[in-house]
Amino acid sequence: MRIVANATTDSTTIDEAVASAGSIDRSRHFAVGGDVRNAFLAVLDQGIVSGLSFATSATIATACGRTGLGIAHLALTLLYLMMNVQGELLNAPYTIYRSRKRGSRLHAYSGSAFVHQSILAAVGTIAVVGLIGLNAIGIGPTELTPSLWVLLVASPFCLLHSFLRNFSFAAFQFRVAVAMDIAAAVLQLTTLIVLVQLDMLTVPLLFVAMGMSSFAACVGWFVVKPEPLRYVRKLVLRHWHENWSFGRWALSSHVVGCAGNYVLPWLLAIVHDQGATGTLAGCGKLSALAATFVAGVAHFLSPKAVAAYTEQGATGLKRVLFVAGLSFVVAVGGFCVFVGITGDFLLVTLFGDDFVGTGPVALILSLAVLANSFAILGGTGLWAINRPEANLISDVIAVTLTLGTAAALVHDHGVLGIAIATVVGGTVGTVVRGITLAILLTRVARKGGR
Repeated sequence: MRIVANATTDSTTIDEAVASAGSIDRSRHFAVGGDVRNAFLAVLDQGIVSGLSFATSATIATACGRTGLGIAHLALTLLYLMMNVQGELLNAPYTIYRSRKRGSRLHAYSGSAFVHQSILAAVGTIAVVGLIGLNAIGIGPTELTPSLWVLLVASPFCLLHSFLRNFSFAAFQFRVAVAMDIAAAVLQLTTLIVLVQLDMLTVPLLFVAMGMSSFAACVGWFVVKPEPLRYVRKLVLRHWHENWSFGRWALSSHVVGCAGNYVLPWLLAIVHDQGATGTLAGCGKLSALAATFVAGVAHFLSPKAVAAYTEQGATGLKRVLFVAGLSFVVAVGGFCVFVGITGDFLLVTLFGDDFVGTGPVALILSLAVLANSFAILGGTGLWAINRPEANLISDVIAVTLTLGTAAALVHDHGVLGIAIATVVGGTVGTVVRGITLAILLTRVARKGGR
């Protein structure tokens, strides 16, 4: 089975194919040198983003304490939810379908994506207004209200920055993404350092810094404008329907599979306090150092897997996934060993004495990252063969186990119970996803998809 473009919406003339300025040069992407360079840039970019996140958390923990870190983490879960909804509905299908378009049709498709992003950003803003209203009537932590007001203004710029970053990955413009994120990181960290020196840093001002840095990165993208855009009004709705056929399954899978990431910090805050949420955030930032490598490889892996399957069928896809899996074992497995040996040393050094004794939590969360890296392999494979809906069953199993285990353990074991629940649900979900992909690839091979 091959991925085939919809003939009713994606017919391409020979002239358009020849004139295409934004289409993928597949021969270049299968060259070893190009692969290594792009993979390096993808991991470097994710390192910049995750390093910024880690440094920001350490700064907030130092300036505002563990409770301040917990409040920031709760607000960030809302922002990340909006970013991920946007990513699944827009960036994911764009990555899959972009390589099947040429010339003016590709430029129109890119232009439509920007219209869709603006609409989703507006919806996100309305959602933040709703949360502010709930806080006003006493639902949710009142300490969160000032941060939500700032997030109301900052979130559109953060969402656009996230969209442009993933948009650049889909177009194999890794240098553009790296340049954007370096500019944002330098501006955000500089702002935070100045606020710390003036003894003025608060959680709401963190979101001011994030909004400003994202705005600067977006301005830089539009100044360079590496991707030709063409706005065709009559195609905007058609492209939305085209994306929706894929994005609805990607979003459903994400919302179900990642429900724990959004729910568990709030569960901790309700059952214990925001300090416990801060502990989870700090330990999570340490394990995120391993997730940096995983996410960086994933940004390169997704378009690479699609191209491999399109050109070489199931055999090419298996080869790409195997190499990525081997890299995860070496890098993330080695990180887990490092965390097990060092315990809470790094956490105490970077976040303070509040994190004494949290080594076991950090180790378990690092093991969860290892499990998730293999879940990403399975999910990428299912996307590449255009079966995103097949992710859903594993995600349902994973989130059910995660939330059920968390509910049973959180009262008596707190943050440690949440960490255990995360690795239990993630591991079982990964196994189910791998089995699902293996079955579907076997069917592909039988149908002549190599």
